[in-house]
Amino acid sequence: MIRVGSHVPASHPLAGLAARGADVAQLHLSAPRQWRAPLPREDATKLATAGVVATVHAPYLCNPVSGDARVRDRTAKALQQTLDGAATVGAGAVVVHAGHATDRVGLDVAVDRWLDLAAGLSSTVPLLIENTATGAAAAGRTLEQWTALFAALRAADLDVPVAGCLDTCHAFAGDPAAAPDPGGWVHAAADAAGIVPVLHVNDSLAGPGERRDRHANVGAGLAGVDWLAAFVTAAAERGATTFLVETPGGADAQAADIAWVRSVLA
Repeated sequence: MIRVGSHVPASHPLAGLAARGADVAQLHLSAPRQWRAPLPREDATKLATAGVVATVHAPYLCNPVSGDARVRDRTAKALQQTLDGAATVGAGAVVVHAGHATDRVGLDVAVDRWLDLAAGLSSTVPLLIENTATGAAAAGRTLEQWTALFAALRAADLDVPVAGCLDTCHAFAGDPAAAPDPGGWVHAAADAAGIVPVLHVNDSLAGPGERRDRHANVGAGLAGVDWLAAFVTAAAERGATTFLVETPGGADAQAADIAWVRSVLA
């Protein structure tokens, strides 16, 4: 079953869903720009019973391949805490950015750092690795990086299920290869990851390959509706079942973006 939704404020996710006419939600369980563990939620049972939390987004500070070992340690701790918290609200998955090597090491070292971190995680909640728009030495910005990362992760014996989460803005702005052939890019990314159940649908204020993460509402950016429609269609063809907008403008603007996604999927 295909479901379409959006990122919603963590304070009142059910109200946020209703205001947007969304099927499902993505939310943070802790401050997204701080190293804080998720607090127990009074509505956890209600959210779990409703089955509306598609994904929990890990804190943005998480960087599994950072050149700073302390950041990698904090990332591992934050991811485990987020996975544990996601289970209490019945979330379908936890999303984390693939990260970038701040010390600009080679891709092989970055992949090894990911493997070391993932080996310490344990959860029945899947961990979805999201492609990124930025980072000169990234772990999942280009198809080459994404493919190498998932080849290693899929071969590893991990105690957490790992899959992919694609972001349209990140692909358009992060990898020059995505702009001329969005459908082909999606199919190649899905081949590498094995399964990409979640798609973030965002237009981009940055141009192809500019490596800036600046989301825009559908049709208000440089990717445009035709490119986005091709990307969404290809993702659905490859088995994506959850489509989430992370666009600006509040509930009304996101409701319009959700309606557009539904029109493409129909």
